[in-house]
Amino acid sequence: MSSRPTTPPPGWAQNTLSSYLEDFSGNRWATFHNKRPEMRDLIAIDGLFDRLLHGAKDPEPMMPAMFLLRSHSAYRTAVSMVMGGQLYEALAILRLCLEHASYGFFIGGDQARWTRWMKRNESATTKDKVRKEFKLNAILRELKNKDAGVAGNFEHLYERLIDFGAHPNESGFSMSTLLSRNGNETHISAVYLHGEGVPLDFALKTTAQVALCVFQIAYLIYPVKMDLSGIRHDLDQIMTRY
Repeated sequence: MSSRPTTPPPGWAQNTLSSYLEDFSGNRWATFHNKRPEMRDLIAIDGLFDRLLHGAKDPEPMMPAMFLLRSHSAYRTAVSMVMGGQLYEALAILRLCLEHASYGFFIGGDQARWTRWMKRNESATTKDKVRKEFKLNAILRELKNKDAGVAGNFEHLYERLIDFGAHPNESGFSMSTLLSRNGNETHISAVYLHGEGVPLDFALKTTAQVALCVFQIAYLIYPVKMDLSGIRHDLDQIMTRY
C-alpha cells in the first residue's frame, strides 16, 4: 500500500475532524510556498540533524545520541505543526525538543546517572530522587558551568516556550484567542489554525532558534564530530540570521 495516496479516502473532509486536518495540510503547503527563506533554514537544520545522527556508529558517549534522536523527532513534529498553523500547541513540542537535548547533556557519559534515570519508576523513592536530580535548575547549572552563553540561550528559549504555549499562560493564550463584542455580548474565539501574520513569523523563528540551541548543546557533547564533519561551520552560517 502506498504511503502517499494521490486521492483522499472515502469520507475525507466530510466531518469536523478530517475537515480540520485538510485545512491543516493546506496550510503546510501554503507556508512552504510563501515562507521560502524560513523554510530554507528549517530544511537546512533538518539536514544537520541527519548528518549528525544518521548512521552514527558507536558515538562516545552513547546515551546523549539517543536523546538527540528524540530531539530531532520533536523538531520535525514542531515544524509540521507550525507550518500547519498549530502555533500554540507547537510550543509544547519545542519544549520537548529542547529538554531532550538538555537531558542528553546532563547524562553525558555518566553511566550511573543514566541507570538511575532508567530505573526512575522502580519505586516512589527512586522516582522522587530522580525528579529532584533532574530538576531544570540542576541541568541549567551544569550547562552554565560548561558554557554560560549556551546556558543563557537555553534559559531564554525555555522561558519563551513556557510563556507562549508549553504551559497555559497569558501570552500564548492571548496569541491564539480573539475577543469581539456584539452589543452587550462578548464572543470568544479560539484560533486552532493560524494563517499569515506575526504569530506565524514568530513561531517559525522560534522553531529555528530552538533547534539551533539544540545543536549548541550537541556541540558541548560531540565537538570533534561536529567540527570534522563541517556541521559546526554550517551551523554558524545559519546562526548569523538569528
